Amino acid sequence: MKNSFLLLAISFVLFSCNKAKETHKKMVGEWTIIDYTFQNNNNLSYKYESSGTINFENCSDDFCNFSLNMTYVVSGNTYPKNITGLYHLENDAEHYTIKRSNADGTISTLDKCRILLVNKDQMKTLIQDELGIHHFVLEK
Repeated sequence: MKNSFLLLAISFVLFSCNKAKETHKKMVGEWTIIDYTFQNNNNLSYKYESSGTINFENCSDDFCNFSLNMTYVVSGNTYPKNITGLYHLENDAEHYTIKRSNADGTISTLDKCRILLVNKDQMKTLIQDELGIHHFVLEK
């Protein structure tokens, strides 16, 4: 009985690691923002015309380089949104953490980021910060 449980536990760990490695391999690279929707903390959603990229760099470290460079249009005015920092994909291959570098030199941890879909040329992801949830549809 103990051997069966141990074998099952080892299999689960190996499957989780393989899934995370496969997801990480798919998410690495520069993605073009196709669609951007912002959901504020009052659950009101706004879809904005936008352009830009999100880049997940490949590395062998626990945290790898991340950048988001985009502009979006609100009532005829164009606004930039630029984030740099580090990201880490969790073992569940669905959630990731961003350590955002702020303008004042501090680091903010955004730990409620999620991959809804990823394949070799499409990704749908959510990045939650202090303002709300940023929904992105991306293509390579």
